[in-house]
Amino acid sequence: MNNRHIDFYSKAKYYDIAFRFKNVPEENQTVLDTFHRHNKLDAKSFFDIGAGPASNAIEMANRGLKSYALDYSSEMVAYGIDKAKKAGASVTYLQGDMRNFELPEPVDLAAIFMDSTSYLLTNEDVINHLQAVARSLKKDGMYLLEMSHPRDVFSVGKSASTEWTEKQDDIEVSVKWGEDGDVFDPIRQTTMVTAKLKFKTPDEEGEIIDQSEQRCFTYNEIDALVKASNCFELVDVIGSLKPGIKFSNEKTCWRMIPVLRKK
Repeated sequence: MNNRHIDFYSKAKYYDIAFRFKNVPEENQTVLDTFHRHNKLDAKSFFDIGAGPASNAIEMANRGLKSYALDYSSEMVAYGIDKAKKAGASVTYLQGDMRNFELPEPVDLAAIFMDSTSYLLTNEDVINHLQAVARSLKKDGMYLLEMSHPRDVFSVGKSASTEWTEKQDDIEVSVKWGEDGDVFDPIRQTTMVTAKLKFKTPDEEGEIIDQSEQRCFTYNEIDALVKASNCFELVDVIGSLKPGIKFSNEKTCWRMIPVLRKK
C-alpha cells in the first residue's frame, strides 16, 4: 500500500477542525438504525475503521456502546486517544493496517467513513480487509462502508465539494482534495491525488502538500469483491448517512454505502 497521505494526516488537530462539518450524531444514528432494521436488535459494540480523530467512535461510546477505533497514522491515534479522554469517552484506539488487524474481542457493528476504502488499491487489499473485519465481528455482525458514488468513477457528475475552509476559535484550516493535473490510471482505477492542507493560528501557519494513490469503485466491483471474500453477504446499499436516502442516480444520493452482514 502506498503512503496514504501520511504527511496530510499527521496534522491531526488541523484535520479534525477541517472536517468538523460532519454531522457525527446523524451519521451514527443512521448506522445504528440500519443495523436495527436488518437485525431487529440494537448494537452494543462498535468499531470505527480508518477512524482519524475518532469522532464517530467517541460519540458511539458516549451513547453507551463499547467502542473501538483503528487508524494507520500514529499521530491520529494519539490525538484520538486524547480527544476521547477530554470527552469522557471510553474508546480502545489501535494503530494498525486496515488489511490485517485483530480486535481484543468481536463487536456487533463496524463502519468505515469518508471513503477511506479508497486506500485499498488492489482486489487483494479489499479481500484481506473484508476478511479482517469479518474476524472482528460477532455472528451476524454488520459492516457499513461509506464510499464515493460510482458517478465519480465515470466523471458523469461531482458528488462532493473538494475545497473548503473551516474555522475554530483563532484557527483557520483550508483543504483542497485533488488537482486538475492529478493523473488517473484507467486500468487500475486509481488517481494520484494531491491533498493540500493550509493552517493558520496566532503562533504558526503552513501548508502540507501530499500525494497518494486512491482507488475508486463501481457497484458491480464491490458486489463481486464481497462475494469473493466469502465472509459477508451484501444485504443493502444506502445512498447517504443522512436518513432515508436510497442508493440511486438521484442527486440527493451522493454516496455508495454497502451494508454487509457476516456469514
